[in-house]
Amino acid sequence: MLYTTIDVLRPAKVSFPVDVNHLLIVNNAASQPKTYGHKTIQFNENQKSATVDTDSLPVFALASFAESILEKEFFSSVNLEHQSINKGDFFSASLPEATKLKDLSEKYGANGIVALNRILVHDQLGETYDEENATFIAYLEARYEYNWSIHFPSRNHVFSLVTKDTVYWESESYSRQRAMNGLPDRRDALIDGALITGKRAVNQFIPFWEQADRYLFDMSDKVFKSGLDSVYVKNWDGAIQIWDGLMKSVKNQTKKSKIAHNLSVLYEIKGDIKQAYDYSNRALETFLNTTIIDYRQMMFVMEQNGILKARLEELDLLNKQLGEK
Repeated sequence: MLYTTIDVLRPAKVSFPVDVNHLLIVNNAASQPKTYGHKTIQFNENQKSATVDTDSLPVFALASFAESILEKEFFSSVNLEHQSINKGDFFSASLPEATKLKDLSEKYGANGIVALNRILVHDQLGETYDEENATFIAYLEARYEYNWSIHFPSRNHVFSLVTKDTVYWESESYSRQRAMNGLPDRRDALIDGALITGKRAVNQFIPFWEQADRYLFDMSDKVFKSGLDSVYVKNWDGAIQIWDGLMKSVKNQTKKSKIAHNLSVLYEIKGDIKQAYDYSNRALETFLNTTIIDYRQMMFVMEQNGILKARLEELDLLNKQLGEK
């Protein structure tokens, strides 16, 4: 088996109408109490509550979020209302007032609004001991939960979304104190975590690219290897031409299935998901009809088939989010 890494375009969880091109991001989050959600666990001690100032987390998270939205160039304009319009209780995340959103949409000329209604962080500072290496490990784990709402004022439509993310810091040393001192300041770390998770949250709102591994079969056949030579230089069409001709002439069903699988991967790289899925189906069907089945190899074929089926089902949603027919 050989493998290659490909870029896959994935749909977001939120679908904006095609005519929504002026976005406003609104801070509707109340501050998290200093004494809520922060725990410390150290050797030979019971869990303790800690006090950490987290009132600025929504501001930093939204600044990072807005900057990332801008970088995507998905909207014609992006504005941020960073001062919180929420005067309520932190523990009951509520939607922003409709009249307030109407005023803000008119102020910024926005026809789409993303509101952050709450950011909740549960963080734990602790320490462990690695007996194998005789070292102390201090860690800080912060779990963020975002409560969002998406508003389209002209349509009187609201969509709610909750996103979760985790950021982790670790310090290791032969000295217990040095391990603990190696961690960042707790408040600064939580702010950094808000910047990180705010940026990553953008993928829930805008289609995004992610890298994925795809596996190719190798064979001793000379003609087949000439196709691999084309793959090495990213000549996808050249490899497709060679392997497509070989698949028509080869009699061995196992080899035929491997070639079909490889063609499936190449068509996926080219962005033709339907053709890729068709070849994957042929690979799976041929594999199942062989006399002796190599189950390890069949798992690669089945995995590719399942991935392509899911991607094919996502195409309509993805095209809708990109404004394509």
